[in-house]
Amino acid sequence: MRVNAPDLSAPRARLADWLEVQSLVSASGQVAVSALRSQLRLAGDDRISALEFDAASDDLGEPEITERAADNLEERVSEELHFRAQTVATAYPFEIITSGDGARQRLVQKDSWNESQSGELFYIFCLLDSAIRDGLISVDATERALVQQIGNIFQICACIAVGGYTNAEVVSFGFPRARGTGFLPALQQAWRRYGSYKIVPQIPYGFDDKLKDGGVDIIAWRHFDDGHAATALMFVQVASGLDWKDKEVAADVRAIRQWFTGERFEHFLPAICIPFPLWFDLEEPPSDETGDPLSFADGVLKRFAVREAKFGIIFDRGRIARSCALALRAECRPRSSIDGLDRVPEVTQWVTAVMAVLAEPRAAE
Repeated sequence: MRVNAPDLSAPRARLADWLEVQSLVSASGQVAVSALRSQLRLAGDDRISALEFDAASDDLGEPEITERAADNLEERVSEELHFRAQTVATAYPFEIITSGDGARQRLVQKDSWNESQSGELFYIFCLLDSAIRDGLISVDATERALVQQIGNIFQICACIAVGGYTNAEVVSFGFPRARGTGFLPALQQAWRRYGSYKIVPQIPYGFDDKLKDGGVDIIAWRHFDDGHAATALMFVQVASGLDWKDKEVAADVRAIRQWFTGERFEHFLPAICIPFPLWFDLEEPPSDETGDPLSFADGVLKRFAVREAKFGIIFDRGRIARSCALALRAECRPRSSIDGLDRVPEVTQWVTAVMAVLAEPRAAE
């Protein structure tokens, strides 16, 4: 694996991802925010070799680019990084260090970046997932096995995040399932665990007998003490790739209702889990419905409000990290009530393996 040069015309969130990844792979564990200036100069000179780029150094020379362009780029990405640090809080695995004169900033990887109970580990996983999916990290053929594991690892993260946010019982329903069960027996098991409603004994007419998960990856509910139905009930789509915008879950849930006999649930909460910041493709400057420009923060606010109509509850990278921390710190709930909570070591192993592969080229130089 190797980290690619960023597309400098990309939205600020993607450029911030590039800086975060550079901090992870840097031997010093840090990157100067002004490294983006270096990339502007390298792009102008057609010099994109990694040997000519030092992520940790402050770049103050820029003869081929205007001060205004460099300042604007650095200012926008710095604003993004500070926004992440504020909203992700203790689950953010980096620190932003400002020089005494305020002229230079560095993004520094925290020593606690692999801590699961703080949520930082899950942020790093989502960052690496995003970087691979978005092309910031190239993957060689010999490393494809790590990419093939992303969906399963993200399913673990998503289950834990949903449990942390809702304090609910969480069933991992996505395919392939840990227990290897087919769709019908998995659905029957989930509703036996719920304690109400009955599933048909055989596949309803018209449905594919090789149906995998019916578009639903997680089923979660929060019971009352009486154990009866009429509870908060959530269905979640887990989308680890760039095609997540086509994966709203509500229509799939309505189809699943046809698998019940007798009474069935009527109301539910739709949700989606993605490894990206929800605004990762936000165009700049953002604008309102009349075309008037918005501040970056207001653009993010509007993005969440608008996409709620399609996806319902949205767990993006920062929300996943913070919600996972809530689940792992909770002491009132049996750990067995959240599928995946016992599989955190798999997340650690995957992140550690990817970090080691990313470090290999540097070690070989």
